[in-house]
Amino acid sequence: MTISNKIKPEIVYLRGNVLVPAKSLSYKKDPKTGETKPIPAKTHKFENELKEDIAKELENVDKFPTREKVFVSIVYGFHSKKEFEKCDLDNRAKTILDALEGPVYINDNQVKMIWSHKNLLNNNEESFYRLSVKILDASIERKLIKEINNLI
Repeated sequence: MTISNKIKPEIVYLRGNVLVPAKSLSYKKDPKTGETKPIPAKTHKFENELKEDIAKELENVDKFPTREKVFVSIVYGFHSKKEFEKCDLDNRAKTILDALEGPVYINDNQVKMIWSHKNLLNNNEESFYRLSVKILDASIERKLIKEINNLI
């Protein structure tokens, strides 16, 4: 039995034909001063759109935004081998976790567990991402930890 068969998330969100932008910090040398300066990530548009969409979906759901700890699962499917190979999971996850702050949880420090992976789609399907959120309690957390420890 897999984790997904045992744990029923409160939120499942699937979005196709879109790539999650990476929230990474890059640097550029200022030609005038020679100083290296950080260039902020350009993820605001994606984050705001996701935040709005999730907020609409959860408008009448009393559980959200939760103040409890949560488990977040993020799956990426890529139809492009190039995108698959250059996908930096942690930076893309950060983009999504920041977008969930507000409609799903109060602060992203409530994310106690994250499961993230990427798949290369062998046919010409569109790229997608799927996220799910489960509010944690001690029993669910123990089940997840046990299952994950059995996998690794």
